[in-house]
Formats: sequence, structure tokens, C-alpha cells
Amino acid sequence: MEWNELVELMKRKMAKPNRSLYEHSTGVERIARELLRRIPHDEALDDCLTRHAFLHDVGKLDDRFQAKLEGKLRRAPPHAYLGIELASRFLDCPEPCRTVALASILTHHSDLHSALYRDEIHGGVGLVVDDVPISSPADTAKDVRNWLVAGRLARKYGFTGPEGEVRLRSLYTLFNGLLRVSDWLDSAGLSADSYHLRSGSEVRKRVVEYLSSRGFSLRPYQREVLGKGGGYFRLPTGDGKTETSLLATPDDSAKVVYSLPTITTTEAMRKRFEAVFGADRVSFAHGMLFLSLYHRGALEERLLHRYAMRPVFVSTIDQILLAFLNYPRFSVREFALRGAHWIIDEIHAYTPFTLSLILDGIEYALKYLGTKVTVMSATLPAPLKEELEKRGLKELLPEERVASRYRSRRRVRIKVGEGSLFNAVDEICRENGKVLVVANTVGRARRLYEELRKRRDDVYLFHSRFINRDRRRKMELVESIGSGILVATQVVEVSLDIDYDIMYTEVAPIDALIQRLGRVNRRGRKEGVAYIFEPEGSKKHLPYNEKAFDESLNLVGELEGAESELELLRLNDRFYSSIWDEYERELKKRFLWRSRDGLRRITKWSKGEKLLSTRDTFISLPAVPRPYLEKALELASSWEDMTERERLDAAVYVIEHTLNVPIWILNRARTHSGDLYDRFGVFGIEMDYDPEVGLKEEKTGLIMF
Repeated sequence: MEWNELVELMKRKMAKPNRSLYEHSTGVERIARELLRRIPHDEALDDCLTRHAFLHDVGKLDDRFQAKLEGKLRRAPPHAYLGIELASRFLDCPEPCRTVALASILTHHSDLHSALYRDEIHGGVGLVVDDVPISSPADTAKDVRNWLVAGRLARKYGFTGPEGEVRLRSLYTLFNGLLRVSDWLDSAGLSADSYHLRSGSEVRKRVVEYLSSRGFSLRPYQREVLGKGGGYFRLPTGDGKTETSLLATPDDSAKVVYSLPTITTTEAMRKRFEAVFGADRVSFAHGMLFLSLYHRGALEERLLHRYAMRPVFVSTIDQILLAFLNYPRFSVREFALRGAHWIIDEIHAYTPFTLSLILDGIEYALKYLGTKVTVMSATLPAPLKEELEKRGLKELLPEERVASRYRSRRRVRIKVGEGSLFNAVDEICRENGKVLVVANTVGRARRLYEELRKRRDDVYLFHSRFINRDRRRKMELVESIGSGILVATQVVEVSLDIDYDIMYTEVAPIDALIQRLGRVNRRGRKEGVAYIFEPEGSKKHLPYNEKAFDESLNLVGELEGAESELELLRLNDRFYSSIWDEYERELKKRFLWRSRDGLRRITKWSKGEKLLSTRDTFISLPAVPRPYLEKALELASSWEDMTERERLDAAVYVIEHTLNVPIWILNRARTHSGDLYDRFGVFGIEMDYDPEVGLKEEKTGLIMF
């Protein structure tokens, strides 16, 4: 078949009911070319990249696919497989790019793995057009798949050793990410402008307009960073770290990717970004995306949000790390970082293992994706600054410039209390205004709440052991409290824009304590007060690392005499220096670079999500508590008889009534139901639940941490 014959065929055959294959293919090619203008890459690859985008759907020429479009067949062989040999005839690229491009076509709907299209290959399924067999793709598909999976392509073309394997992976994700994104955009009737920024100046302009609308002008240090990202900086809580990081976006940034530690903070930032940039320019993702979109009436936008299909993307950090761990559709997740400005907020908030993944990811993004990275925190410790500099990040705001901001602040007067928080219940009840009480564990927070409720009505409780429905309501309440007492756990520490007059808290690691202090007198309009108490019991350090807790206990007395936030910052540096050896052990492992399950991998790996949820922390799994369990079990057993609408309603009910519990609690109180897990991916737990206080451990003999 000649090129002109192929084009004529593509004009006659359909890609969609109302669009010819040629129209779709030229549309994808055009979008691919436009996307390439915005991302750093080797321009010598452009012809190969755009040609493979044009050829990606030639398998749709097949009679069975055309019959399926017309409603004459229910199923057709996968077109990505059917077209691979025909595409290979017209893909005139030097190796190894030619094989990588073919692999990209083969995997533009299914991630690469060792058994990809095994049945079609063994069955010898061929491409048939107008009743004439024109291509036998089995050998080509098998060779392309195996050359990459078995590492033969890497060995033949010198992609050897960890660095070489990572380099080949980045080449594959360039081809495949570009193809998938271009294909999705064209199919949705969208343009490259709906995916990428027109310029980084667009971000800076929107931020300035947003601040102006709220009566603010740029501060001198914000002017200092205009367009200069990436790098790192630290600023006091309430000094506009988020706006400062966005203002650092360089002109050539293709996208803004903003990472946060938790679902709660991501949801809050998503609302903020929609106010700044407009909802049509912002996508977001986290572990509860389905539920969030359901309540917005926008379930049809799941792919658009999960895969960062808008110019500004805000998500939990795991959504980025999953790209580096080859989670399904990892090439699409990774493509969003190419040429982007990746902002990592609250980097101090992660465990040693997760921090090691983030630092490895930063190094990869800088070296292979052309990403600009900006890292920030109010308590960015000195040892971590050194690690960032090793990876090529510069200091965006000079230390002496920042020091003056901290030195001029003393928003909170700190006092160390006698005994435990329970000894201060009467004192807490006598306080006026907005009072924050922070316990380190859910169990102690609940008991404090119950004691305080005996004395006052305006007492509220917020922690991580509420079902998703109630957690959402609790979050709205936390943000709207005008006066009263909020009892909470460390869920209030990170990125929440809440402001209290007085705080009573348990001792926690110094950096966590400083974050908690940032929730008091946040605006600096008066002097706040914080009282710190030592927890009781032999396991008083939980849920924190025992060494970190003990080191903080030794230093906490020095908080009381701190005259400014600069002294708090220096105390935090001392704290990190004393525990940094535990971080260094993880950083030296370089998991993403050295593990076969990291950046050296070119095939999908579905276990990345489990890895992120189980390292360096209590393993938590989703479960439905007793009051809602009977209905959840009934929905699971009735699944096969439900309509699509009934299945959607069932999924929403189960997810709304699910909470995460530590695995040791689940193992003791779990009810065994294969249907519930198979249908909804959750467990049942024989524990009572109260919308007011959350999961209850009575009658189980369990102590809640």
C-alpha cells in the first residue's frame, strides 16, 4: 500500500460516527505539533512524534471496527493492535525512536506489559479492509512489545545501567504521553490551549489581579521572585507562600502543577485556584476525586481532572509520585510535568520514605522533563535545603531577606503547661473567642471533646475517623467557626487557612508544633497564646516516631522563651539536625533511581498506590462501619441486577459511608465479605459509629490512635 492509498482509505473510513479517520488523525497530529511547541524536547524528533500521532488509529480501517461503529457488531479486535504493522510501513524514523513510536501506538489505550495482546497475537488476528486481509500484525506487535519489555532495545542502543534505562523510559513517555493527550483532546473537541498555558505570564497576571481584588498589592519579596522559579524558599505562615510560588512561574512554563499533602488541603486549594484562574482553567485530583465530582455533578470530567488536562493542576503529592512508580497511564501523568512549573507545598510534612521519592522525582523532572520545580514551607529545615541544592534548586529568597520576616513576627506567646491536656479542661472552658485544642491521637481528641461538651455547647470535633460524608461537613464547619472550641488532631496543621485566638496542644515534633502555632493569630492583628502539654502513658509518642518525639520533648521548653518566629525556625533546624540521620538512610537508597519498580521500569506497575500508603506510617484501609454495613452488603450482593444508574447510586452510598482505619483495627474487627470488597474495594468493620464523634472503639477492646 502506498501513502496516497492509505490517505484515501482514511478519508473513506470513520473514526467516530460523525468523523472520518483522516479528520481525527490530522486533528491529533495538529494538536501534537502544538503541544510540542510548549514543552522542552529534542526537536529532531518532531517528525517522528507527529507522524506516529497521525498513524496511531490506522487499525480502525478494519471492517470489524467499522461494523461496530455502525452498530452491527458489539465487539471488534483492539485497533491499536490491528494497525501496528501497517503503521510500521510508513514510520520512517531512525532507531530506537521508530520502535519506541510503534510501542507508543501499540499502548495508546493499554499500558505496556509482558502479556499485552497475547490472545490476539497467538490467534493471528489480522487487519481486514473491504473484505481483503491487508496486514498481519502479530509478529510486529510481538516484536515491539518484547523488545521493550525484555530490555533488548535498551541493550542494542546503549540504554544500559540505571541512567540509560531511565533515559529510555523518558523517551517512551514522551511519545506515549504526547499521543494519548493529543488523542483525548481531539476526541473531546479541545485544543492545545485548553491543556497548556499560553505563557507563564498568564499565571502571574491572574495572581496580581486576584490579590488586587482583595485589596492587596505585591510585597517586595514577591516582586523579587517574579518569573524566577524554580527554586526553594521559606516564608512565615500567612505571608502568602502560595501566591509567591505562583508569581515565580517562568514565562516558558507550559503548565502549573501544584502538590499538597492531603485531600482536605487539595480541596481547599482547588477552590482557591478556581477563584484565581477560573474553573475552566483548573483540574484537580486526589483519592476521593469520584466523590468530589459527584457532588459537583461533574462525573463525566473524571479523566479530564485525574490526568491534568487543564493548564493549572492541583493534587495530592501521591498523584504525581504514581507517575514515577509506573501506575496505570503513567505516561499521561508524567506528560503533565513536561515543561511545567511544579510547586511542592509543605514539603516538611512527609515521612522519610515519601520525601526520598519526592527528591528523586525532582531530580528526574529537572533532568528529563524540563520541569521547573519550586519547593516551599514555613518550616523548611536547613538539612533539607542542602538536599534541594544538591539537586540543582537555588534559593529564591535570600536567607537574610527572609530572616527579617521571621524576626519581625511574634504572633503567639508560648507557655508550657503542667500535666496533660485533661488537666486543663476547666481552663479551656473559661476561654473566650476561637479556641483550638489539638491532640495527637483520635482517641484522646474524642475524650477531650466529650469532657468539654459536658461544660459547653459550642464545642466541635474534627479528626480523620469520620466517614467521607461527615468529614466533608466537618471541614465546612471548621472553615466557618466564628467562636467556640474546636478539638482536632494534626489534620489542622497543613495548608488550612484557619485563624484561632488561643491554642491548647499536646507536644509533637517541633516542626508539627510550629505548624500548629501557625493556626493561631494567623493575621498577626493581636497576640495569640499557645499552651503546650505533655501526653500521658507509655506510648505517649504515638503516632509519631519515638526519637523525633523525644527530641522535641527536650527542646519544647525553649519554645516558651522564643521572642520571634526566627527563633522558632532556628529551633526547628536544630530539631531536624538531631533526627536527620533517619532521613539520610532513606535518601541514600534512591528508590526511584535504583529499584526495578521505579524509574528504570517501562512497563506498568499497579502496586505503587499500595507502596505509598503503607511505607513509614500506619497502614490504613477503607472500611464501612456497623451502622451502614448492612445496606452496603445488600448493595454489593444486588450488583448484578442493578441498572447503571442504580450502580452509580450504590457506589456513591458506599464511598460516602467509608472511612480509613489502621490495619490493626481492621484485622480485629473486620467482617468478611468478598462481595463488598470485589464491588467497591472496601471492607466492613464491626465497630459503632456516631456522626458527632466518629468511629467508636467501645465493645471492641481497641484503643484508637
